[in-house]
Amino acid sequence: MIRFEHPWFLALLPLILGLFIWRGRRARPAVVFSSLDGVRDLPRTMAQRLKRVLPVMEMLGLLMLAVAMARPQSGREDISMSSHGIAVQLLIDRSDSMRAEDLDEDRWDRDRITRLDVVKDVVSDFIDEEGELPGRPRDLVGLVSFAGYVKTHCPLTLDHGLLLELLQAMNTPSAPRGDELLMTAMGDALVIGVAHLDEVTAESKVLILLSDGRSNIGVTTPSVGADAAAEKGVKVYTVGIGTLRGGLDEPTLKLVAEKTGGRYFNARTASDLEEVYRTIDRLERSDIESFSATRWKDLFPAWLWIGVGLLVVHRALADTRFRGLP
Repeated sequence: MIRFEHPWFLALLPLILGLFIWRGRRARPAVVFSSLDGVRDLPRTMAQRLKRVLPVMEMLGLLMLAVAMARPQSGREDISMSSHGIAVQLLIDRSDSMRAEDLDEDRWDRDRITRLDVVKDVVSDFIDEEGELPGRPRDLVGLVSFAGYVKTHCPLTLDHGLLLELLQAMNTPSAPRGDELLMTAMGDALVIGVAHLDEVTAESKVLILLSDGRSNIGVTTPSVGADAAAEKGVKVYTVGIGTLRGGLDEPTLKLVAEKTGGRYFNARTASDLEEVYRTIDRLERSDIESFSATRWKDLFPAWLWIGVGLLVVHRALADTRFRGLP
């Protein structure tokens, strides 16, 4: 971006050009000879050729000075953004039922993909701006999982690279079927998730709870956990995987969402789950305010010194080697 701080000096440009055109066409004193045929075919010396450049050099020098007086400047627009960010706490079920492979839409491939594998892929896209979804680059995001106990994998952070690594490393507990470690402590997870959100400052606080079963262990019930979230102003979006027939406690997930002003979603396939997180992403976006300012850098010194240099060289040559009579 280029601008002139004093553009009215540019009006000198046509005046300088007109002056040199007029000076080049005006009549000059001359000595009358009977004939110039004898000298017309003589070769021109280098000095004679260079002398014809002197008026051009003088004209360019004056043009450069006129441009320098107009004060050309180059500008760079800087845009600063401030984000009224959202704190997003992810609560992901990793109980025994998350080992099921019914979310895989390609049942004929050789890869065995569990519900938890699908969830990790979709949630990664939800967080990472390079994924299929827009991502959450300016939001605090934390990760908590729950089975028979609650585990905080990552506190609320802007270091989403670390968060994604911890998400991919998350697995169901290593325990025999029927063990308490493989149960679902949904209520406790809600309370801990709300506690983490209470520790940070953000314009909006959101909790996304994903589960495929019903709460069957823990100190706190999901209803009590929802009350704690509502009291702290935390909105809870609940995502249910599967069907009632498969063990999904849909009424509880709906209750938790309703108590906190959130919404309930159901996903039966990987595509459904991706669309759920896409919808949540649209519902909860950061408000970004941008401010732009332009930094201007003066360019006139270069024009000034080139113009002065041309005039000095012109004057030196015109008064010495190429000096001529009027």
